[in-house]
Amino acid sequence: MKLKRKFYRELNKNRHILQLLKNVILICIVILAGAIAVLAVEFNNADSTISVFFDAIWWALVTITTVGYGDLVPITFWGRMIGIVFIFLGFIIFSTFTAFIASTFIDKKIKERKGLNKITDRNHVLICGWNNSARKILDYLSELDPKDIPNIVLVNELSEGVFSSLQNHYPDLQMKFINGDFTNQEILMKANIKDAKHIILLFDESKPNIAPSDERTIIASHNIAYMKLKGKISIQLHDEKYLPNIRRERISNVVIYDNLGGNLLANSTMNPSIPDFLQEVLKAAEGKGFKEMKIPYSFVNKSYKELSNNLKDEHNLIALGIISVYPEVSIEEIVSDDTSSIDQFIKRQFEESGKKFQTENVRNHVKLKPDNDYIIQDTDKVIVL
Repeated sequence: MKLKRKFYRELNKNRHILQLLKNVILICIVILAGAIAVLAVEFNNADSTISVFFDAIWWALVTITTVGYGDLVPITFWGRMIGIVFIFLGFIIFSTFTAFIASTFIDKKIKERKGLNKITDRNHVLICGWNNSARKILDYLSELDPKDIPNIVLVNELSEGVFSSLQNHYPDLQMKFINGDFTNQEILMKANIKDAKHIILLFDESKPNIAPSDERTIIASHNIAYMKLKGKISIQLHDEKYLPNIRRERISNVVIYDNLGGNLLANSTMNPSIPDFLQEVLKAAEGKGFKEMKIPYSFVNKSYKELSNNLKDEHNLIALGIISVYPEVSIEEIVSDDTSSIDQFIKRQFEESGKKFQTENVRNHVKLKPDNDYIIQDTDKVIVL
């Protein structure tokens, strides 16, 4: 009974499927009624070509679709009268059916351009908010190998015209658009945030008549902290003073809006060529750029020098540094299960307090060009050029 109610609920949600089902049932009923009628008047005529039920169904289908093969035709007066009625019915029913199919596709396209469709994509990149950094992200993705380019979903409050111009500017990117406030959980669910492989929260400048602020980004980060997400989360803040307000346990990285640009400008005073070099590297043209790699298990507990030499000799890659990942640690992993020990008392005190034990908030630690004798850990990753 519950399955039946769920089926009808889903049908009511999608009126196009329901209407299509009604049209198909109507056509089937008309074809069946016409076949029975023409068979009833043609059956007893020895010269008739419509003498069995299958022939009648074939004739009714060919006639109502106005195909008119002419291989089976009624020869009696009433059979031909039924044929005339069927020809008019076919014209009306199939004209209506064709118009319905066309309007369904047009309606879908209009909703897609307006950002009203629900996203069903999986493993997509979800970009929430809009500023000039979003264009740089799209520029970067458009330079990748076509087989490596993920589907992209934009969530912001830009106009329909701006999104259409973005689609025209990036023809190689499979982009979809959700129009709405990304601090709203319903909007995020509409963008299928749970199946996204990377969620990027940008300092948003798309909301009309409202000054952009980091508060909206923080609200969105708190909202998604309660969702069961499989993707990584990156956040862009305009002002680093808001950094303590971010719940870091679910965030892969936080980028301050102008920190990188400011540091590049400062560095250029003494090293004028470095900003140009970094900008070229960040473009990642033809696969030449920074890349994060998993370290082969065979190099765990070996030195950084061994790993670096192998990457250079075997893959023509230059190791720049190590990312050490510090996983969260639960109280169960620290205390023992011995009921008579002090550990059990500590565990009970944590449970009664309702507090969760975890390591420091920052989980990723960058080691730029570590010592050659640094020992690779199984949670390390390497940054290569």
